[in-house]
Amino acid sequence: MSNPFAPLGEDSFDLWLEKSNFDGVFLSGVAYGILFTITAQTLLLFSQLPKDKTPRLLIAYIIAIFVLASVGFGGNAKFNQMTYIDDRNYPGGPNAYTVDFYSTLVNMLSFGAYILMSWMADGLVLWRFTLIWEVKYWLSAFPLLMFLGSVGSSIALFISIARHRDTFWSEKSMQFGLAYWSLSIALNIILTLSIVARIWLVRRQVHALAGDSPRHSAIHYVSIAAMLIESAALYATWSMVFLICYARNTPLQNLLLPPLGQVQGIAPLLILFRVAQGRAWSQDTRTVTINSAIFARSQGIIPLSPSADGFRGS
Repeated sequence: MSNPFAPLGEDSFDLWLEKSNFDGVFLSGVAYGILFTITAQTLLLFSQLPKDKTPRLLIAYIIAIFVLASVGFGGNAKFNQMTYIDDRNYPGGPNAYTVDFYSTLVNMLSFGAYILMSWMADGLVLWRFTLIWEVKYWLSAFPLLMFLGSVGSSIALFISIARHRDTFWSEKSMQFGLAYWSLSIALNIILTLSIVARIWLVRRQVHALAGDSPRHSAIHYVSIAAMLIESAALYATWSMVFLICYARNTPLQNLLLPPLGQVQGIAPLLILFRVAQGRAWSQDTRTVTINSAIFARSQGIIPLSPSADGFRGS
């Protein structure tokens, strides 16, 4: 049954585009609420540390992420207000307004804030990768080049959109956009798999020595949650799904893009939340974790695992 109050001159596909854009903003609001909660909890934990142990640089990082997330969400909400309320009678409807005014100042502030957040998120995961692999800098050379390529292509994308002659969906912008998100996503996938592989290998070693005993204090360093959080798997997965939709130019991209900016802030904040709890990996976590398992077994705190001999001989 047709809706007698539906907008004139718009077909079902136009309405689906508008709904996906509108719903994407609501999803970003949910993600922003999650980010706000994690920010508050992490800052609270850091504030409880002794002053001489307060990580001021990490606190500044958290505040910067939160400010950028707020600017991104606020700018996106304002642009949607302009699209669906202030200028709703623009010729061609909200879809035409979005295309023609995508480069307006408030929207570009939001877009720029999310680009800066992606740099910070990728940079943190690269830093975690370096720590978890015990500061083998030669391993970080290729990911660093990918990171720099992602930064360069994101700047090109921003300039392309800000010139007014190109839109976010123009051929040139899509080329820069695909390059930017492809490099960023490929970087995150490589780092994700590398971090998960490292933690999994240590998990096997700890399991060989300590089994699954919850009495071993180092178990939380090698848990499944540790693998997912330390590797920022949330951001890698979400951004990969978005890139597929963006490359295929499907309306689903409109549902995924607004929350993507918040998700790329949530992922590093989850890592820093573990840091604040004292549960995150540091440069010597692997050595300490394995030595702790060996000591616990030698003291009889943890019974000998059936696979311990296999570990000892490996």
